Amino acid sequence: MSKITTNELAIFAVEQLESGTSTSNLATRISAFLLEERRSRDMPVVLRAIDEELSRRGASQVMITSAHAVSETIKKQLAELLEVKNPVFSEIIDPSVIGGVKARSGESEIDLTVRGRLNRFKTNIVNSGN
Repeated sequence: MSKITTNELAIFAVEQLESGTSTSNLATRISAFLLEERRSRDMPVVLRAIDEELSRRGASQVMITSAHAVSETIKKQLAELLEVKNPVFSEIIDPSVIGGVKARSGESEIDLTVRGRLNRFKTNIVNSGN
């Protein structure tokens, strides 16, 4: 039996994402597979391969973190702000997020959380005092 390559795993993952499989379900399945195959150290390589496969297909992953599920309208607005053409969304529900949303795609990030706004306000106050 031949070993499934990282690229084959990435292609499978992207096809699942494009078909509407939830990211948490997909992450569980990939993690279980890697653990079963004793390849858990390959996870970072697999994630990079998934990003590369998305890019090759003209799509980009947009990671959204918020306290509650985000509407499709908000997702599209965040993708526009990040200047992402064909986004594939992954959501992280984080109860520690008091309010707002954070979105990341590649090296770009938008932090519209309450904590992010307070930190920017604090930085502005400190900088204006000097």
